[in-house]
Amino acid sequence: MIFVSFYLVLSGLLACVVIYFDQIFIKDLCKCYLGPQLCCAIGSIESFQHNYTATLEACGTAILDGDIKQLTCKNEPFDKLRLIQAQLGCAVGMLISCGVYVLVYIFACFGICFGHD
Repeated sequence: MIFVSFYLVLSGLLACVVIYFDQIFIKDLCKCYLGPQLCCAIGSIESFQHNYTATLEACGTAILDGDIKQLTCKNEPFDKLRLIQAQLGCAVGMLISCGVYVLVYIFACFGICFGHD
């Protein structure tokens, strides 16, 4: 029973982490955590048959000039917004269900320990 409670608390904490990152991505759809050079390279490559060396050089120049935003996110990916909102809703539902389970578990423990003679 202790392991169930541990996994329940862990699930609640992970739901909080998902909620935190989802709200960050909803505020800035172009957010990238892979570092400026890699984010620039990913955002600048149109296909697999692309000149990667020129892309990395252009990204390095843009980083030095402080103008990296135009290469990492040329246009806002609004199609991604619905998916992030759905994921956020699922994480909130998961957090609520974990909270309800904890309350039921606590009331059941008090009922067994103190309520029945």
